Amino acid sequence: MYREHPAPRELADVVDAFWTRSAGAPQQDRSYRVLPDGCIDVLVHLVGRPRAEVVGTMTRALVVPDGAADIVAVRFRPGAARVFFDVPADALTDARVPAGELGLPAAPLLDALSPLSDATARVRHLASVLVKHRRRRLDPLVEQAARALASPRPPSVAELADALGLARQSLTRRVRQAVGVGPKELARVLRLQRAARALRAAPRDHAALACELGYHDQAHFIHEMQALGGLTPGAYVRALASDAI
Repeated sequence: MYREHPAPRELADVVDAFWTRSAGAPQQDRSYRVLPDGCIDVLVHLVGRPRAEVVGTMTRALVVPDGAADIVAVRFRPGAARVFFDVPADALTDARVPAGELGLPAAPLLDALSPLSDATARVRHLASVLVKHRRRRLDPLVEQAARALASPRPPSVAELADALGLARQSLTRRVRQAVGVGPKELARVLRLQRAARALRAAPRDHAALACELGYHDQAHFIHEMQALGGLTPGAYVRALASDAI
């Protein structure tokens, strides 16, 4: 079972959500698909091979085999993980890195979380560790850029750079180092997320949805969803119906 938990007030500016996942024996030949979302996560696995790891910003969907799981995790807002880590976010893109290598107290986290059976208590402890581990302030320009790129009609990189008073190359470098991908890629990923939410919400005409989301046409929508999510919109809807996502 997957469940999201709100961030406490002290972390609301940097955390999209805390989340927990528990699952018993794996179902044969089952897997679930995680779409890129522009975020960096920290996962603490408490069964199987206990470990704490940082999952960098993804540029393509990740298909995870079904299996026994007991996870407590945090998903940072785009660009916010840089508050906690000294390495630039683009050094983590499409990577899974032991949390201890990035300065998080992995062993104490595992020791503290393992005896706790209540998900809320686990999230509360992970949050308290993160509050103590903040190293720097958010970059306000990256925060503004991420917010603009998440809008239904995001600006072009040139328009965004002009609005923020930066050269295009400077904006791209600054966003990439904070988020893990540049502004153009982030806009693509965030639009994919809007498309996935729309497809999950109700049956939709894909041509009309492509227009609504700002794709050039239905063919562009199909290409982008397949490139980033690994499925066409139709295949994604069928996977939803069969509970394969």
